[in-house]
Amino acid sequence: MGWYCVIIDDGEPREARAVEFVTSLRHAWHRAGEPADATAFINRGSASRFTFLLSPAAATLAVDLLRRHEALACAQAPNLRRYAPLPL
Repeated sequence: MGWYCVIIDDGEPREARAVEFVTSLRHAWHRAGEPADATAFINRGSASRFTFLLSPAAATLAVDLLRRHEALACAQAPNLRRYAPLPL
């Protein structure tokens, strides 16, 4: 599994949806034994959306979560310079 991107746009209750996503991702990470290679990143690229990036290991832990949030597979490893680590 490669890198995945989840974008939470304005419209729905964006903040609540982002909190639910992060909470669910953290639960999946804990259930998997907190693997060190499962990493996630966040970019609040604009006032109207949140963008989350999940490493291949993190994506593997959260397949159902990715499906529920309509995640997009990245064509290549993303440039993480604009992203902050998301503590799991």
